[in-house]
Amino acid sequence: MPSFKTVLVEHGYETSEYEREIVTAAGGEFIDTDTLPIEEALAQCVDAEAIMIRRIEADENLLSTFANCKIITRYGVGTDNIDVPAATRAGIFVVNVPGYCIDEVSDQATALLLSCIRQIPASDRKMREGGWDVKRPIPIRRVRGRTLGVLGFGNIGQMFVEKMKGWGLNVLVSDPYIEPQVAKEAGVELVDFNTLCSAADYISLHAPLTDETAHIINADSLSRMKPETILVNTSRGGLVDTDALLAALDRGQIACAGLDVFEQEPPAADHPLRSHPRLVLTDHMGWHSLESQVQLQTTVAEEVVRVCSGGLPQSLANPELIYQLGRFAEWHPGTSMIWQLKKLGLYEAFLASREDKLSANS
Repeated sequence: MPSFKTVLVEHGYETSEYEREIVTAAGGEFIDTDTLPIEEALAQCVDAEAIMIRRIEADENLLSTFANCKIITRYGVGTDNIDVPAATRAGIFVVNVPGYCIDEVSDQATALLLSCIRQIPASDRKMREGGWDVKRPIPIRRVRGRTLGVLGFGNIGQMFVEKMKGWGLNVLVSDPYIEPQVAKEAGVELVDFNTLCSAADYISLHAPLTDETAHIINADSLSRMKPETILVNTSRGGLVDTDALLAALDRGQIACAGLDVFEQEPPAADHPLRSHPRLVLTDHMGWHSLESQVQLQTTVAEEVVRVCSGGLPQSLANPELIYQLGRFAEWHPGTSMIWQLKKLGLYEAFLASREDKLSANS
């Protein structure tokens, strides 16, 4: 008799054998419902302890049907499609995987930025159409000596800066949740968001989508930027007000932008984003590599086993649940959890719990 039931609702991946092997090795039952109608798939979840999802909307009504659920995992970094407060009220851990595509997304940000700076896509199109002309509608400027601004200095933001260090850039970072010592050790200057917007020649977004960051790139912040500013977003589409961005590009308020993520995915086939000459676009591919795919699937399964075996997840969107359960002292969170604890006002309580544990063991 399996000790816990795990249901994979939908994924679209070539295989779920990574998850199956990990879950069954721990004594669990694993059911992949990817090929079933969604109603049948969700019916399997009613008595499941663990539920894995990728794209479906898990609102409060749906979560209320998961009567036996301990953990719902989302394949990815963000948990925008899950009603996290409702899950918390139901005592369900909402687990994500913030550490699985650090290299890939930072590579994508680098590629988009350099493509915009050197205007590679426009040149490629011109060559394929038979053209040959060094003249450019937007002047190409030397990279060395310019200022790079990074919004959000978590795992991906830090990796991106590390990769860009060799380009001779001055680096500004805006992130209210990092310690000044982290910025100092990385050799970057910590500034407020308005300073970042006005001083940077290149701005790369690496922040989560929260109430604080939704549409943080808007008409006001765009108006603070230089006409030669290049904006790159590989984080979450909702960070950028699309209409405001298009208007700023049309006015020449900023030079261009590279986008891998969008407010609505995919954008409509006739959306102005798709034809704007000052945009470089990719189809939310920043996370992808063969290696990151395997890492994502195995990490999700390992978190399920951890929770269903009585342990605590390393990364989750509702760490307050661990606090409510009185289990801070036994928790070993991933490094990406620190900003969330600070945002929730729980960081000091977490540190105190660790000190109490050390005192009790001494």
